[in-house]
Amino acid sequence: MAVIVEVLNKQQKVTERHKFLQPQVNLGRAFDNDVILFNKHVCPYHAVLQQDEEGHWWLEDLSSVNGSFLSGRKAVVARELLRSGEICWLGEQALRLYDDAHPVAATMPFSVIEQRLQAMGHWAFILLFALILATDQVAEIWLTLSKQMEHMWPARLLDIPRSLLLFCILPAILALWSRFNQQESHFMPQLSLTYAAAACGTLWGAFCFWLGFNLDGSGMAQGVEVVGYTLILTALFSGNFCLATHWSPRFRTAVALALALLATSGQWANLLTPPSPFDRSLRYDARILPLPFYLGQGKDIQQYEQDLQQLFEQVEQKRQYKDKQ
Repeated sequence: MAVIVEVLNKQQKVTERHKFLQPQVNLGRAFDNDVILFNKHVCPYHAVLQQDEEGHWWLEDLSSVNGSFLSGRKAVVARELLRSGEICWLGEQALRLYDDAHPVAATMPFSVIEQRLQAMGHWAFILLFALILATDQVAEIWLTLSKQMEHMWPARLLDIPRSLLLFCILPAILALWSRFNQQESHFMPQLSLTYAAAACGTLWGAFCFWLGFNLDGSGMAQGVEVVGYTLILTALFSGNFCLATHWSPRFRTAVALALALLATSGQWANLLTPPSPFDRSLRYDARILPLPFYLGQGKDIQQYEQDLQQLFEQVEQKRQYKDKQ
């Protein structure tokens, strides 16, 4: 009966796999062993695997310096019987033994979601989402900087590539995590997914601004906004874990939802906290204050006061006209 020997790292991931047909397999750092190990705590001739007449495999320690151990850290005094699939240690080096009749796990079918997420790694998608984010930041600069502050445009525009690079941090961490666990890094799909979530958040923020204005900043508008951001973050983290782990869909969704709720906990706290009777924050009425009053190139304080005075005059004229009717 053939034997399969797997060499494992400290995370018990397979780094090497060997198959032998002979009844004895020598293990150690010496180059004339059947399995050559590179761990400095393994002796040149550390242990040997032997097969008996019944086809069972035994691990024999060759009086090594750091010893050999079975599952549960049971020391191998002379020799010990190994079961198929059992992990043993030569010093700190983990090995796993299988016989060739050991059952294998069921074949995992392709995940449609994972395939679509990987397809998002194309440079065209990344460029599209990055362009949406850059456009939003340019619009924000135009809305906040007045004509008297136009000299600040170059400095503010230089912040755009910096902010786009910041979005690379999470994909880079997940890619390193995947490589550490001996999986594909999927950096480009992770980056595209992060840009896509940020772009969705930008568009959702614009929609919620319009909705909140027309609903006079009601609690319902605030609730819709927080729920939307939570769902966007949940989708982002679920996609991240789908590409970076082999977790079950239910587990990764639960973890993603928990992280999303944690990230939006401040917004949820503000939403669920009853308003204070001493709150004197400004309120607006969409029937009186038009949305174009807010949307436009940035204004200095004098221009803002002039536009506000003009708005008051228009409202007063409308009120007098209704009183006459």
